[in-house]
Amino acid sequence: MISRRALVIGAAAVLLLSGRANAAARLAAADVRVVFESPVACTVELGVTIVDAAQVEHRLEIADGGRVDLIDVTGATPAGPPTDIGRTRALTLRPEGASYTLRYQVQLPEARSGRCPLWIPTVAAGVTAASVRVTTRLPKGARAAGTMPTFRWNGDEGTATIGHLPAFVRVPYAMPGEPVPWNIGRLMDMFSIATLVVATLAWWRRQRTVPEPREPREPREPREPHA
Repeated sequence: MISRRALVIGAAAVLLLSGRANAAARLAAADVRVVFESPVACTVELGVTIVDAAQVEHRLEIADGGRVDLIDVTGATPAGPPTDIGRTRALTLRPEGASYTLRYQVQLPEARSGRCPLWIPTVAAGVTAASVRVTTRLPKGARAAGTMPTFRWNGDEGTATIGHLPAFVRVPYAMPGEPVPWNIGRLMDMFSIATLVVATLAWWRRQRTVPEPREPREPREPREPHA
């Protein structure tokens, strides 16, 4: 539940960063394939189906010390080379049809290990949720924990089907003999519980310190003046 909210918030944040999303175009479906060569290196193949789009801008978050290299684009023509806008890298494409695919490599800084960013289109999803399939592959023998989204694993490959295209795929993992990485989902659950406890205690203390209402006094009869 928390992971899904985080994914929606991440996707919405990237859309807000662009400020130029095509109001007519909408994302109908996406197929994401992420291969982790190491915790700080991943290759992404992102296929999208976008309705009513003559031109689409993609945005990707670039972390300090990271690098992104575009490999190729099929089914669309780049309007120009990728450009950096703030902390994001923008790529504008002119689709040849409704569906196209782009492939790129990412080198991550150590602080972002296991977190592969997606070059997502700055268009809205449809009225109904888009069909987004995410597949990730890890090195042989790796064990993942605290992923976002939550994957169903078959050996070293995990799959997930969600309703929104996330801004990144997070798959922290450990190789045989290494400690399993910290579960971010568990941390968020603990933080939520702690916040609820603090709020409840604050409310309870306020109830104890609020003075009880006094009963209204009956008005006194006026005294007769002395003769």
